[in-house]
Amino acid sequence: MRESWKNKLAGSVFRANTLLILVSLCAVIFILTDLLKIGNNGDSWIFIDLGNIRNILNQISINAIIAFGMTLVILVNGIDLSVGSMVAVTGVALAVFFIQFEIPLLLSYLLVLITGGIVGFSNGIMVTKIKLPPFIVTLASFQIFRGLAFILVDGQAKFTSDEGFKIIGNRLLFGFMPISILVMLTIFLFYHLFLSRTAAGRRFYLVGGNEEAATLAGIRVDRVRVMAYTLVGLSSAVSGILLASQLSSGSPNVGVGYELDAIAATVVGGTSFTGGVGSITGTLIGALILG
Repeated sequence: MRESWKNKLAGSVFRANTLLILVSLCAVIFILTDLLKIGNNGDSWIFIDLGNIRNILNQISINAIIAFGMTLVILVNGIDLSVGSMVAVTGVALAVFFIQFEIPLLLSYLLVLITGGIVGFSNGIMVTKIKLPPFIVTLASFQIFRGLAFILVDGQAKFTSDEGFKIIGNRLLFGFMPISILVMLTIFLFYHLFLSRTAAGRRFYLVGGNEEAATLAGIRVDRVRVMAYTLVGLSSAVSGILLASQLSSGSPNVGVGYELDAIAATVVGGTSFTGGVGSITGTLIGALILG
């Protein structure tokens, strides 16, 4: 119990420091771009302009959503290097379902989410049941899913001019709020409440912090890990849908390096590589710093 409180206190202090870094970074950029009016002749605000803030949040939304899922995997002392390829293959799958097979858009979304969940679930099974190292499993998945994305569309992006396809990635709600930001905030709230307010979420911390204690407490460690990989697969699928909508296409070339961005946002936000320490709030702050 004492160790748990120490971890919570250390996590809170780290998040406070990370938030301070974010605020300081914003202040520096504000001074350089707005107060000094560099390159803008003093005509208008640059950094604190609502449109600029909205653009920044819109740009980080895809990485942040992936990073939320990555947080769960790292919390249970795992890693997933395949998320960038999952973004590509799910975006391609959406284009194939909707454009080639003419499946209704909402049903295509559902099929893509199921695809992402299955992909993540398969990674989790390989890690827990076959006992392969997560690094090796997800590195192999990284290559397999990228290759599958190329095979599905013969190496060529599949474009569409359908306005409905573009809505979720480009439409503004109430004239100012991009749907992608709303999706990011919704997923943030879901994962935050899941980790902080549910027994299932607390098991992630225990499994990552002390696997032996979790086993003795009757927690099914393998099930928790499979759930983590499944959820990061779902997160990647959501990002794949948003990116495909923004680009009006499913491309096998997207998502390169996204796994590194997601891991960076997670670690900068205070999630420990050794597992058991971290938070979704910290990951959001980390994604904002990178953005």
